[in-house]
Amino acid sequence: MPTLQTIGENALLRRILPRLPQRRDTIVGPGDDCAVVRMPGTRHDWLFTSDPVIEQRHFLPDTPARLVGRKAIARAVSDIAAMGGEPRWALIDLVAPAATPVARIRQLYSGMIAAAKKWNLSILGGDTAEGDTLELHIFGVGLIPRGRAVLRAGARPGDGLYVTGALGGAYLPGSRHHLLFEPRLAAGQFLARSGFATAMMDLSDGLAADLPRLLEASRCGVQLNAAAIPITRAARRTAHPLQHAMGDGEDFELLFTVPAAKQARFATAWAKQFPRLRATCIGEILANPRRRVIRLPDGRLQPLRAGGYQHFLPLQG
Repeated sequence: MPTLQTIGENALLRRILPRLPQRRDTIVGPGDDCAVVRMPGTRHDWLFTSDPVIEQRHFLPDTPARLVGRKAIARAVSDIAAMGGEPRWALIDLVAPAATPVARIRQLYSGMIAAAKKWNLSILGGDTAEGDTLELHIFGVGLIPRGRAVLRAGARPGDGLYVTGALGGAYLPGSRHHLLFEPRLAAGQFLARSGFATAMMDLSDGLAADLPRLLEASRCGVQLNAAAIPITRAARRTAHPLQHAMGDGEDFELLFTVPAAKQARFATAWAKQFPRLRATCIGEILANPRRRVIRLPDGRLQPLRAGGYQHFLPLQG
């Protein structure tokens, strides 16, 4: 009998998601960074997302509680950023062992409150429950002008594949990126508003895990340029920088595509809008969905293996 450990997260979702019922006002259901819902007579679409932060999975017992709270809110904001939207509201479910010090819970909420104020987010409430592990479950709601959400499914052959910032090393010794990352909210809104991006998502499980999800949604292939992938200083100090950039996860950068005809204008507009944030072209979208290759720094082409983080399975390279 199959178990979660034998099939993994991706196979589980392929079995479950098609069965979920949807109303007519659901524009985009499960499978993107956010669901998109349209209310009749409004100028905006609603964005819905949820995300857990679990002890021993997303943080350690000695992680400062304020930073855990910040991370929980930031993850939901990053999902809304990946659609080009504006975060508005959140609900928080807290699960905790009964022996948890009240002071630690207060610090968790201090971190969430500070993050919510930073990104102009109202915390509407939620629920609490006793459990064996400390967990925060965030339900986030955002808005975007009607019809402007950027989906994973929009990439087309010939589009350039771009990533913001640098990748890898979020959990390496000396790095606290997975706690202190900045959701690319302004960048996502710019890409949606300007019309440059044809597809977009945030990188939470690693480039090797998330890029195939964008390709599957768009029914396209890719040629990735390994030499162009921007790698963090923390990852560059290791013996295998590219492996860390492809598979570490929790980068929370934006991965997006831009049509070839718009790339020159995009580069100029981006440099003017975000002079301190890189947007690097790391590959090209291909027509053949089975064609997924990476050009190594020595010029050789090899198949692009899926990797990165996938729940329920051992960590892949």
